[in-house]
Amino acid sequence: MIKSRPRHCAVLAGVLVAAGLAASAAAQAATPNLEGVWKIATPTKTLKPVKGTVPFTEEGRKQYDENKRLQAKGDYDDYDITLTRCNSPGTPRLMLTPERFKIWQRFGVLTFDFEWNRALRQINASNLPPKDDFMGAGLVPTMTGTSKGHWEGNTLVAETTNISDRTLLDDLVPHTLDMKVTEHIRLLDHNTLQDRITIEDPAYFTRPWDAVVTYKRQPAALFAEDVCLDRLQAHQPAFPSQ
Repeated sequence: MIKSRPRHCAVLAGVLVAAGLAASAAAQAATPNLEGVWKIATPTKTLKPVKGTVPFTEEGRKQYDENKRLQAKGDYDDYDITLTRCNSPGTPRLMLTPERFKIWQRFGVLTFDFEWNRALRQINASNLPPKDDFMGAGLVPTMTGTSKGHWEGNTLVAETTNISDRTLLDDLVPHTLDMKVTEHIRLLDHNTLQDRITIEDPAYFTRPWDAVVTYKRQPAALFAEDVCLDRLQAHQPAFPSQ
C-alpha cells in the first residue's frame, strides 16, 4: 500500500490542477472580453483632467515648473529618461503611447503588449492570495508598478501602486512614490475602449483627479519590431507617431 501512494498523490494532484484550470476558464468566460488590438483615438502627450486643471500642491507645482524649465533647455535626461534612455513610460503614461497595443486575458491576468518598444504591462485580476501572486508583492518600485484588479460588472477596476518616481504622468507632470492610480477600463461598444484614470498623490496634488482616454479597435496584425534605442541613435523621436 505504501508503494501505491505516490501514484495516488499524482492522480490527486492532476485532478486538482484540472479543477483549477476549469474554474479559471469558467471565471474568464464570465468576465467581459477586452482582448484585441487597440490604438488611442486622439494622440496626446498630456493627461488632461476631466474638469479644470491639474490640482497641484505647492510642492507639485514647483516640480512641474522645474520640468518645464528643463524641457525648455532640452535637458530631458534630468527629468524624462523615457525620451533619453527608452525606459518604460510607466503607469499611466504608457496608456498615452500613440502606437497600438494588444490586450490578452489569460487565467485572470490581463497583459498589455505595446507595439512601442515591445513594452509590457500586466493587471492581475485573479483571486490568487498574496503569497502566490506571481505579479510580485511590490517591495521594490518599478516603472509600471504593481497592478491589482477586479471586475465590477462590465468594468475592470485596476489599482496600481509602487510606481517609480523616475516616471511621469505624461510629458511633464511629476508624481511621488506614494501615488496610486485607479483605472476603470470598459468597452463602450465593440470597437471603443475607455480608460477612466484617477490620480491620487497628496504630496503633489490637493485632491484626486480624473482623466479619460479612449481607444479604437484595430485590425488584428503582427507588430513590427520596434527598438526605441535604434531610433534615438538615428536622431529620431522616442515616440515616432506623435
